[in-house]
Amino acid sequence: MRVWQGRRIGVDLVDVDRPGHRQPFEIVRFGHGVAILPVMADGRVVLIRQLRPAVDAPILEIPAGKIEKGEDVLEAAKRELLEETGVMGSELELLLPIFTTPGFCDEVIHLVLSRGGTAGPPRPEEDEWIDPPLFFDRAEIRALVRSGEIRDAKTLVALGLAGYL
Repeated sequence: MRVWQGRRIGVDLVDVDRPGHRQPFEIVRFGHGVAILPVMADGRVVLIRQLRPAVDAPILEIPAGKIEKGEDVLEAAKRELLEETGVMGSELELLLPIFTTPGFCDEVIHLVLSRGGTAGPPRPEEDEWIDPPLFFDRAEIRALVRSGEIRDAKTLVALGLAGYL
């Protein structure tokens, strides 16, 4: 049963059958998103610093967004990459779909690797608070992870899968 509906998420209350009893459980419904690890021709990774009100801070992360209903994963990746970084990806590869927080949320993020491409001006949506894109080489990425500057899970997984960690 839907108990709350917002602009981007819903919350359902469901009964889960457990041995010997039923237990109510809240599930945040988000659906599918896409997150893109942009790697330029020279090997530098493009990250954005975006305000995330849920953690009350701007965080360093790879660009990401919700997949629109009926939209192809790679098309969504191209759209989000261009909007948030201004990078027109040239070669896109689906790395892995991951569960972000399966303890309470149904969100699946499809991790995509973008190789090459050209940089231009970003075009963030009105409700996004994103600083201009930042470019980091492999050593800088590793230093940012070690220092705790990069703590976003989707970013860490994508960097690991692409061999940057």
